Amino acid sequence: MTSQVAPLSDAAANLSPRRSALARRLPLLGVVVLVAAGYAGWRVWEGTRPYEWSGTVEARTIEVGSRVGGRVKLVLAKEGERVQPGQALVELEPGDVQAQRLMAKGQLDEALATLEKQKNGARPEEIEQAKARAQTAVAALEETRIGARAEEIAGANARLVSTQVALDKAKLDDDRARKLFATQSISQAELDAADTALKGAVAQRDAAEQVLDELKNGSRREDIAQAQARAVEARASEKLVAAGSRVEDIQAAQAAVEAAQGKLDQMDVMITELTIRASRAAVVESLDLRPGDILAPNATAASLVEDDQLYVRIYVPETQIGHVHPSQEVPISVDSFPGRTFTGVVEHINDVGEYSPRNLQTADERADQVFATRVGLRGGAELRAGMAAFIRVAK
Repeated sequence: MTSQVAPLSDAAANLSPRRSALARRLPLLGVVVLVAAGYAGWRVWEGTRPYEWSGTVEARTIEVGSRVGGRVKLVLAKEGERVQPGQALVELEPGDVQAQRLMAKGQLDEALATLEKQKNGARPEEIEQAKARAQTAVAALEETRIGARAEEIAGANARLVSTQVALDKAKLDDDRARKLFATQSISQAELDAADTALKGAVAQRDAAEQVLDELKNGSRREDIAQAQARAVEARASEKLVAAGSRVEDIQAAQAAVEAAQGKLDQMDVMITELTIRASRAAVVESLDLRPGDILAPNATAASLVEDDQLYVRIYVPETQIGHVHPSQEVPISVDSFPGRTFTGVVEHINDVGEYSPRNLQTADERADQVFATRVGLRGGAELRAGMAAFIRVAK
């Protein structure tokens, strides 16, 4: 009996250290199993976790103003007010714009009258007047060519005979006066008067002779050429008046009308620009003007926010760009409304990648190439521009 118990005791003694070693190893194995199970669970969760990209809610803004500028007359809207398309926001004082428009309208009327005159041509009375002038010039040419008539020559000859008779009498009076002066019967003054009368009679006789010679010789070649030129000019003037305006003149008058019309249209635009209106339905973001302020041309008078045109701009890494596409609906969440999601639609994805978008903060993020993507919001009137937004897409 004793011999059999001893071996069993030795075997039990040998088994106890082994059990102790196994007991020491069991906690370590449990830790390993737990770590492995946790890692496997994390990988499964990582594989099912959706992609998430952050961005900022943005809104399209409109800067409205006037191209003419001027002094503010009325401010018709307030900051934060919703305005409709075409609603007046600011009204400027007109100044002298209305007077300038009247001047432009007068210039247009004048140009239209000139164009109408060019198209209608000369009036019948003007044509008759030009024809009469041409006939007068032709008759004068014929008269110059023919020369003096016989009656004119006879009249000039008779005037010459009359002046000769007067000259003979003046000679007799001068001779008688000299004889009387020699006997001291008349004074020196009477003698001088007789001498002067004689000289005057001689001059009149010479002039009558020259007139007679001129009539007998007829018109000079220079006079005929001059009369002929006047006749040609008068006939050409008659044809010009009868033919009416040239095509070039009508075109020039038409161009003047168009220029005047353009000036008038410009003034109408300037008058329209005196009232600054909202171009679309929006909310007035800023309007810091008061009556009396001076607004420079093309300066911003008010900033409008299209709150119904909100969108989120995100930057999708190149390795994930295949998970988004235009027209895709995606959920959008914001910190201001936890637990709620808003619907967004991918509107545009840039064709060219970029680096270092401003909303990525870490160096690792900035080192990756990303594609800017615009996601338009559908609804979400509670959202405001500037809110942080998150977009999640399932893998």
